[in-house]
Formats: sequence, structure tokens, C-alpha cells
Amino acid sequence: MDAPSRRLCYHYRKSLHVQKIQIALRVWRGVLSKNGHCFWGEMTMLRRFIALSAVAMLAAACGQSPQVSGTKSITGPDYQGHKYYFGWGVNGNGVGEMDNEVKYDVLHTSNIFSKAQGGSYISKTLIGEDEVNARSIKQGWRTLTDEMQANDMYLQYSSGHGYEGGLAAGVDYGNIIDATLAMPAQEKVIFTMACYSGGLVDAFNDAKDRWSDYKNQNKTLFVMASSKAYEESSTGPGTDVDEPNGPDGSAGSAYGHAVWKALIGYADGAVDGQKDGKMTLDEVIKYVVQDTEQEGGHTPVYTGTYDPKLVISLTPTYAEALQIVGDTAPGRAELAKLVDDGIVK
Repeated sequence: MDAPSRRLCYHYRKSLHVQKIQIALRVWRGVLSKNGHCFWGEMTMLRRFIALSAVAMLAAACGQSPQVSGTKSITGPDYQGHKYYFGWGVNGNGVGEMDNEVKYDVLHTSNIFSKAQGGSYISKTLIGEDEVNARSIKQGWRTLTDEMQANDMYLQYSSGHGYEGGLAAGVDYGNIIDATLAMPAQEKVIFTMACYSGGLVDAFNDAKDRWSDYKNQNKTLFVMASSKAYEESSTGPGTDVDEPNGPDGSAGSAYGHAVWKALIGYADGAVDGQKDGKMTLDEVIKYVVQDTEQEGGHTPVYTGTYDPKLVISLTPTYAEALQIVGDTAPGRAELAKLVDDGIVK
């Protein structure tokens, strides 16, 4: 693609016709505006580790003052509950860059959270048109709800096209609200990447009477969307120095790129300038919102009941980082760059 047509959007119009054909036609006719989406960014092995070290219930970008909850995302060895990750991603318009973004967005977050450094979540993913549809998503919700207990944690990440009332994958905002609020988990984090996905945040706020007592129950709810309800969500820079050999789309969307940069350490000190190796939710929010607005021209939004000072990401020590990259010339070179960036102390 040439530069002017590079930016695509995750925009979906409901119709009685085959939706993906209509979207594909819009792409080739150039109707999809400069704003578009896709989110994800691959990383070098160490930078992946840094994100993995975020034993995180990741929570980023948005714009409402929260009700403060006492539940913490990072758990210690005494934690007795289970953690569940459910992610799905589908593009469906035939644009390879966007296929990469939705696919790797889900695979990347699944890989992080299913490993010990990311919390050892039990992971379930659906990728592509053969796997992602309303039936498979709803079945996934039902299965998880049946398995969950009151002390469990749940993280959901969806990636794809959207319209004003829901996701092109086949579920609307009401479906998402009903399914997730029915889960007995103590902590619920929901990330949605799509054009107009701020409508999900608005819908959760309209249903606030169903979760307004979470604080008193020591429960956490965080819902984040990539753009406001009237905004499209944009594709990102294509590639990134943290994944120099990645294919087009491996840097993720404007929003996704900002989230990953925040999690691997760039959000440290974003609020007060003090870097301590710990990324708090308010630091991640500030970094992601500013970076997404700069790169994509749209604003991530959020709602829920949570603690803004929640530590959601930790950077590794120098010794831990060296062990991961290996005490070799290439490993030490990579580590030196991370030290120069202020990511590793």
C-alpha cells in the first residue's frame, strides 16, 4: 500500500448482506478513512520478558474517574483462585496487515498471561473467520462462567471490526455486559479494540447499577475501549524497532502499539517523572492515551471500579534480564539498549 492508503479502520456496518464483502469493497475503493485499526506489537525476547514480568491484570487507556477498589491484580504464591484468559481476533477483509494485527494481538496477550511471569492464566483463544463467531464466543463465556469461583480472575481481549452497537465478530455490547457481569470472578478486565468501541464503555456506564456495589464487595472491574463511541480506531506504525524483523502490522494499531510500549516499561514515571520499576494503572493510562492520540488521532476510553495506583507491571532487574537474553555479545548489546532506554536498571 502507498502511504495515503496505509491507514485503515476497524469499522463495520450492519447490513443484511455479507458484511466482509462490503468491508473489502470499502477498502479497495479507499472509502475507509485514514483512521483504522489493529493492535499488537511483537517484541524481542527480552522485551517480551519485560511484558511477561508484568504479572499484570493489564489495564490501560481511558478517561473516567474510577471508584477505588481494594482488589489487587498481582498475586503472590498464596493466591488460591484461578485466572482465566479469553481472547478472540478476526479481521475478515482480506488485508494482510490487519490479519496480522488481530491474530498476533490475541496470541501475544495469551502467551503473556498464560505463562508464570504473566500470572499463569488458563488461556482460551479463537482466531480467524473459521473460529470466531457469535456461537463460539457465547459458548466460551458459558464454559468459563460454569468453571469460575468467587476468588477467580478474568481477562478478556477482543480484536476486530466494530460498529456503533457492538462487534462484527457477532456479539453486541449487551451480550458482553450480560456475560461478564454474570461471571462470579472477583476481578474482571475487559479490553476491546474496534472502531466505535467506546460504545461498550457507554453501555457499561448505562448499566452501572449492576456493578456499582463492586467496591463494597472488594471486586474490581476495568473496561477499556480503543476509541470513543463516535471514533474509528486506527492502524499503527506498521513495524517497530522492538521487532525489527516483524511483518507489516507487527507494531500493532495506534492503540495496541501504545499499550505494549507502556507494559514493557515506557510508562514508568509517566505521571510524576519518578521511575521505580513499577508501572501503576494511572501511569499506563496516561502513557497509552497520549501515545494513541499522537499516533492514531483517537482517544482510548475506560470505566469501572479499580485502584489507579494498582501496580500492573514490573521491570526485571539487570541480573534477571541478563539471564533471559543470555550472557552473550548479542544479549549484552540488547541489554545495553534497554539500560539506555531506562527500562532495565
